[in-house]
Amino acid sequence: MNYEKPSYRHFIQSRCQTNPCIIGLAEHVGCGSGAASTIVTLDYPQSGPPAPSPLTIAEANLAELIYATSTIHGRILIVENIRPHLISLLGEILDIDPIFFAGHITTDFKDIEKAPPPPSLALFPSQIAERGYLHLHYQQVLDLGSIDPFRSSSYSLKSDSNIPRNIRRLPHLSERQLALARACCSVLVKKIKGSWICLILVDPAVKTIIETLRSGDQKAYPSMLLHGGFEDFVQSASFASFTSVTTDRSWDKESILSSLIHYFRNQPPGFAASEPSILSLGYYPIRIVLAEWILYTHLMSRYFKYYEYTLHGIENRLHDSDIIDLQRWRRRSMQSQHKLILLSEFVDYWLPQEADKQPWNLIRKDIKHVLSQIEHYHRSLEHTVPVATSMVQLLDSRRWMLEAANVSRLTFIALVFVPLSWVASVFSMSENYSPGHENFWVYFATALPVLFLVLILSAVQWDQVVGKLKETAALLSQ
Repeated sequence: MNYEKPSYRHFIQSRCQTNPCIIGLAEHVGCGSGAASTIVTLDYPQSGPPAPSPLTIAEANLAELIYATSTIHGRILIVENIRPHLISLLGEILDIDPIFFAGHITTDFKDIEKAPPPPSLALFPSQIAERGYLHLHYQQVLDLGSIDPFRSSSYSLKSDSNIPRNIRRLPHLSERQLALARACCSVLVKKIKGSWICLILVDPAVKTIIETLRSGDQKAYPSMLLHGGFEDFVQSASFASFTSVTTDRSWDKESILSSLIHYFRNQPPGFAASEPSILSLGYYPIRIVLAEWILYTHLMSRYFKYYEYTLHGIENRLHDSDIIDLQRWRRRSMQSQHKLILLSEFVDYWLPQEADKQPWNLIRKDIKHVLSQIEHYHRSLEHTVPVATSMVQLLDSRRWMLEAANVSRLTFIALVFVPLSWVASVFSMSENYSPGHENFWVYFATALPVLFLVLILSAVQWDQVVGKLKETAALLSQ
């Protein structure tokens, strides 16, 4: 009898029973083939120049390349826009725990009754750090251009990558439409045949975002990083070196892949080609992600200012949507703090193994700085939400009072009009009582007393009258 050899996909499905947090990964690897991934290797030879040269390889040659380790200390393998088949291939060759891939694939926070939490929430930070899985979750600020095409667009959008990332449309600023895109960069180090291999998974640049319409169709919009992306964090070149170097050292900062290739031209702090640590290999990815977080904190500051001015002119705004946006920012800031805490725990766990701790002490300070900024705006938003809610309630009460006053005016008009029109309809049966005839005065003599009687009856507090009658009846019955 022939038995089918278990595949990595079967392994993922079996692990779902013990680790429900990888259910999202199991669903993802069952999807279609997806777009082609970009694979770049940086080899560190046992003899040769210390600066690695990037080499783009085809997916068909990946397995052969991974096993060819006889002449190198190790290899950095960067995969951009990884597709489901490549997950299975790398998982089998490198014997990777599915939780690592699940932490990269599943970055959204679905309701607990609909799906289990992702590994970043299901596992303790110490568990993730202990396994050596460095997942750098961050937000990218997108510039979608003019607000005009997005006036009726939905809040929830998606990227067009193999792993569809959530993109959230923000309230427009200065007639510009901004958005936040979730992204992740994952780092893992494995030993294979006496050498090491560092697998880095990155998302592609968000050039196009997708909106799913109510009809089920999809609509695409172009996008770009706000102001060209993050700030360069290495020491800038002097003017003298700028004039003496003829090669072009620029790179596409919208692509994390291009940025990593650019920075890995120089060895990161604490890097040893024979056996590098996970922190040394994760130094440049961490620096890039922290630079993205800095831009995110500036965006929070801008929107906090936006909502402060909103409270001054709130009568001319959509009150309910403002409250919803404030609550979204509050939840978003809590999630952002959690992502940075995971990074801080990872650095603290592996730092004792580093000989040179100075660069990592600076990174820890930078993480604390970003966390303090997010915490500051988080507290400010928490204070703003009840104030805005109270103002909306007061405005609703004022609007209700104005509507009640208008109803009272209409009621008074009706009380005057109905008896007069009723008397007019009675006297209209005879021409002697019509205007211009001798008995026209009879209309006023009859209509005015009826009008006064109706007004008096409408002004009577009938609840009090009924109460008095009941009290009188009770006294008479004693």
